[in-house]
Amino acid sequence: MTSGRDQPTPSPEGVPSYAKVMRGRTLDITLTVLGAAVLVGSALLAKRGVYGWEVGIFQAINGLPGSLRPFLWVLNQYGTAITIPIATAVALAFRKWVLAAALAISGVTVYVLAKIIKEYVDRGRPSALVEGVVERESFSPESLGFPSGHAAVAWAITIIVLAWLGRPWRIVAIALAIVVPVVRMYLAAHLPLDLIGGAALGVLVASAVILLLGARKPASAHDP
Repeated sequence: MTSGRDQPTPSPEGVPSYAKVMRGRTLDITLTVLGAAVLVGSALLAKRGVYGWEVGIFQAINGLPGSLRPFLWVLNQYGTAITIPIATAVALAFRKWVLAAALAISGVTVYVLAKIIKEYVDRGRPSALVEGVVERESFSPESLGFPSGHAAVAWAITIIVLAWLGRPWRIVAIALAIVVPVVRMYLAAHLPLDLIGGAALGVLVASAVILLLGARKPASAHDP
């Protein structure tokens, strides 16, 4: 006969919710620190000038066939400023209040910080720094390149998607976050360090916002 005090044996794959929460916070802190370190390091390097490895990577991608532009332009929209309010609106429509707040705060913060950092680094677009650039977008002569706002937006959204949504959405978000910087070089909008700095800014801001708001999908004991 089983005693009333006997308890069922926990599932081997079950993980206590508290442990998941702490694991998530540790990850957010790590990403925030890593993003800040990469952003500062890339900004200092970009302020010093343009490097040979940057030119080599940029020219290889910028020299791809012009026929790719319509397809790549579509993928590029993931990193545009309008993506944040659209994603926020979708989250609100599904009553994901914390997710919507994380998206909105991250978007505004990324936009403001990118403007400030651009003025500090004062690095021009590729056409002002590299010869033989194939320009597929028009930029004003005084336009600045570091950090890439598109890369920042793309990676900010991706970090939030990784914290909230399931595996299929995570895969799509990571793929787009990688593709957007490539497209920005193809369009002659940025050099590699601009994109590294932008991605780092997005990771830094989104991770910090998730940490401060506790904006991770509520964990359950049986979540993978």
